Amino acid sequence: MTELVCLGSLVRDFIFRVPSIPATPQKLTASSLRLGFGGMAAVAAVTASRLGIATEYWGRIGDDDTGVEARAALAEQGVKVFANSPVGSRTPAATVIVEDSGERMLAVYPGNLDTSAAWLPLEHLDHAKAVHADYRWLDGSRALYAAARARGLPRMMDADTGNPKAIRELMQLANHVIFSEGGLAEMAGTVVGSDPIGVLKQVAPQIDGVVGVTLGERGSLFIIDGDLYRFSTPVVQVVDSNGAGDVFHGAYAVAIVRGEDPHEAVRYASAAAALKCSREAGWNNLPRQEEVLAFMKEHPCQS
Repeated sequence: MTELVCLGSLVRDFIFRVPSIPATPQKLTASSLRLGFGGMAAVAAVTASRLGIATEYWGRIGDDDTGVEARAALAEQGVKVFANSPVGSRTPAATVIVEDSGERMLAVYPGNLDTSAAWLPLEHLDHAKAVHADYRWLDGSRALYAAARARGLPRMMDADTGNPKAIRELMQLANHVIFSEGGLAEMAGTVVGSDPIGVLKQVAPQIDGVVGVTLGERGSLFIIDGDLYRFSTPVVQVVDSNGAGDVFHGAYAVAIVRGEDPHEAVRYASAAAALKCSREAGWNNLPRQEEVLAFMKEHPCQS
């Protein structure tokens, strides 16, 4: 029986590793090229499944060879797939440039996808314990949150950069809203790094529930029941940070599904994301439950 539904983006990734990301345009020679899959909701769904939660992915996948591969890749990770693939649609793709320090930059092609959410199997939520969504498919996220709220389910939201208008609407429907640092700044109209505490406090009254912002190696900030908390990030040797935020969101949702309070959910998610950063990219390298628990004992997250 499904415990968690993750709705949103799935992307075919072309991942190039380079010594460093240049500050000016130039030709680069990559030391490696790896093909895989990413996407905010898709990675969260795979993370949840690998951490032991029965998970469904709801989204839009192209009617192309890449879409066929994507469905198989999700199924291989134990994720049940419910996706709309109209004839002629194309799966989104991204070029990911990862430098040896683990930092990365992306260029994303959003694909050719149908916006309709009429096909969503909302009746599955009758037996679910929580939902998670990103903002990249506004109609789908809107429908998911409305149906989940009617059932009293926890509603997690990944509020990253790209569409502050959609985030403003959807954060009224979710009750666990977690921003990236860039997403928070973009939504508030500020510069990245400028007083995240102050900006978070400004945003919090607009959200009926938990609100937080992840700050990479600087940890995260959360407002829980009106009080501000700072959480540390475990220190690791970073190999690849691509997708770390998506792993954080997936792990946070897992903890909420298991009945943990938001404080413990953040600690668990911080450990899972840090562990992911210490490994090469790829869904097969995302952490398992026993690995996260062992890592937490060795690297406690302070708050």
